[in-house]
Amino acid sequence: MAKYNLEFKLKVVKEYLEGNIGYASLAKKYNISNKSIIQRWVEIFKNQGYEGLEIKRKNSKYSFEFKLNTVNLYLTGEMSYQSLANELKINNPSMIVRWVKEFREEGIEGLKPKKRGRPSNMPNTDKNEKIKNENNKAKEELSELEKLRKENYYLQMEVDILKKKIQFSQMTESEIDEYLRSLDH
Repeated sequence: MAKYNLEFKLKVVKEYLEGNIGYASLAKKYNISNKSIIQRWVEIFKNQGYEGLEIKRKNSKYSFEFKLNTVNLYLTGEMSYQSLANELKINNPSMIVRWVKEFREEGIEGLKPKKRGRPSNMPNTDKNEKIKNENNKAKEELSELEKLRKENYYLQMEVDILKKKIQFSQMTESEIDEYLRSLDH
């Protein structure tokens, strides 16, 4: 598809808006492959003005929420891709086509930003391996610590029981009875 500069687009659009010539005649006169190109320029100019016809050198970034709202507007409304693009000041209606297609195929996940570029074919680096090993060591140390705490608890109970046994062995029967009665109250 040929790229047309802003001055050329404005010239063609103004010539159409002056009302002297139709889309097909303009396409033939200026050697434009299809009259729909001129129709789109006129529509964009009517809705967005001069800025709409400018060639943008930088890709616009649209938020997830914006994409979702645009798809919902298309699916629930009776607007065409072109009229929706004009309304929302999106230069390329095929973006909306792509968003709707992704939404239909993948649901909401299809509208979320995706990683760009080729995935790496490099094997896991030493750094990644080191992090995994550290995580495994930390888990092992935690389970070891937990096991030691449990063992310590039971040993402490055993010591306490032995102390009580020694204490009881040195007491008379009446002192033991008195001690046991004090525990009931």
